Amino acid sequence: MPRLYAMVQKVISLKPFKIRMSFLNSKTNIELGPINWVASGFSKTCGDFRVGRYEITETINMFSHRVRWEKGRRGVVRIVPKKGDTWALYRNWSSDWNELTPDDVIYKYEMVEVLEDFDEENGVTVTPLVKVAGFKTVFHRHMDPKEIRRIPKEELFRFSHQVPSHLLTGDEGRNAPKGCHELDPAATPVDLLKVITEVEEEVVMANAET
Repeated sequence: MPRLYAMVQKVISLKPFKIRMSFLNSKTNIELGPINWVASGFSKTCGDFRVGRYEITETINMFSHRVRWEKGRRGVVRIVPKKGDTWALYRNWSSDWNELTPDDVIYKYEMVEVLEDFDEENGVTVTPLVKVAGFKTVFHRHMDPKEIRRIPKEELFRFSHQVPSHLLTGDEGRNAPKGCHELDPAATPVDLLKVITEVEEEVVMANAET
């Protein structure tokens, strides 16, 4: 899953592909909260990052997508959820997680759409995305407004990684559902790629409403 960030500093050539880039890194998450998740071995995908040493690469398939970022003080690069983004959340996330938490607990996911930009006081507002029956990577917003929730700044480690998506217009092809998100399968967790039937979708919606 795409959990590493890099800053492209210069495109040296396209054929052959060669760029100068630097990975973004962070040794702490103090800007998000008191629990040092980074020291426990968890990947940091939100917050403040520093630009590392530059290197030359000729590997094009290591890149997933561009992300929106903000320039902070003293050269800090800030990456936080933005309105319209689609992200995978850790479904079972808990503030009690540590380096002993089993992988089969950690790596369970749910997809969300970000409804409002992150801000320091209110955190970020998201709504669940539900799989569209008959499609592998197409999701729609949950119909129940009660499912909309706010994630405070201290819980941004719920966000596993951003998933590139395309908002369908209905003109892409036969039966293309207008207004739904088509996700990048390379960044979508495998357990969310299963094609479901209409009956299964109805059960999911019914369970969410009870």
